[in-house]
Amino acid sequence: MTRAIAVDWSGAKSGASSKIWLAEVRDGRLARLESGRDRGEWIRHLIDDAAADSDVVVGLDFGFSFPLWFAEHLGATSIEELWDIVSTQGEGWLSSCPPPFWGRPGKGKPKLRHHFRHTEREVSGETGSNPKSVFQIGGGGAVGTGSIRGMPHLATLRAAGFSIWPFHEVRMPLVIEIYPRLLTGPVNKSDFDARQAYLDQGLPEIEGSLACKAMSSEDAFDAAVSAVVMGRHVDDISALTAARDETKLMEGMIWWPRETREATASSRGAAVQKADCPFCDVPRESVVAESRHALAVEDRYPVSRGHTLVVPREHTETFFARSDEVQADIWSLVSGVRARLQAELNPDGFNVGINEGRAGGQTVGHAHIHVIPRFKGDVADPRGGIRWVLPEHAAYWDS
Repeated sequence: MTRAIAVDWSGAKSGASSKIWLAEVRDGRLARLESGRDRGEWIRHLIDDAAADSDVVVGLDFGFSFPLWFAEHLGATSIEELWDIVSTQGEGWLSSCPPPFWGRPGKGKPKLRHHFRHTEREVSGETGSNPKSVFQIGGGGAVGTGSIRGMPHLATLRAAGFSIWPFHEVRMPLVIEIYPRLLTGPVNKSDFDARQAYLDQGLPEIEGSLACKAMSSEDAFDAAVSAVVMGRHVDDISALTAARDETKLMEGMIWWPRETREATASSRGAAVQKADCPFCDVPRESVVAESRHALAVEDRYPVSRGHTLVVPREHTETFFARSDEVQADIWSLVSGVRARLQAELNPDGFNVGINEGRAGGQTVGHAHIHVIPRFKGDVADPRGGIRWVLPEHAAYWDS
């Protein structure tokens, strides 16, 4: 891969042409930085550009999807179906701001099952500025408008031959979702002197008149820096693969450099791992799904096909010692694992549960949740399910 393009997007209904900036890094140098086109014009430009030279990755600064629960609520069974729904209903959402959307006058933040996708929870807190909810379509820092007005364009790019990561097998031309704050790191982007100092100190790829243009506005700065960071990690991007996890296949993922992700995972886990704990040292190749606070692995001694364990990243003997936020994240992964198993194995039911404490049957002192697919005929009489942990009291129907 020789070219990396970053687009700092805008959801503005009017005047977007002055707010959207495109930056391109070619052969290790910022080669162009420009604005002046609206959303549709930029998409057509990217298609024409890739037709001339398809060896390019494009980073777009908006959410590529919604949390899984909302996609299911809309009836979408694939990301393409979701983008199609957004193309027909999105402007109506932006106009009337119905729940779960919020941020317009009189439309306060609702209490939702989840405001964020797994990928947003994974990167939360990494830069001193947390991602915003795609459901927020008004107020400071709202990203929902740009995302809703961006998703239909992903379908256009897909139809033109682009691979959209992580939904499709990776090939060039490729589109990835970026979050500039993850790529710039902490910097006061609203301050011209801070932008200038940042560029002077660490980005030799940006020179001359393009450096002046890059520090001229926050939008230009984000596009330029994002393109440079993408250009520095083209090998990482080239090695990306399509998601296997059902949640990620619907929700998408924010790209950020592998070395940063690995350093983050190491710093999070180093102080909370326990020697000789099998769940504190899970081989990466054994992980079938993950979230910010948990991993999912296949049980080494499965009681049924697909038997999977969801394990907190941090060592904890009891699941209920974790915060509400962490518990919610772990249960979200449980839901995602169940959805994947349902799609892959089509079981007739599930047992989902926790062995808590020695008296409750816990044999590994690291909390874990069992997700066990069940199939008709796997036992003679499945009535009672988990009640059979105390066999003498299980068959209440005979009392």
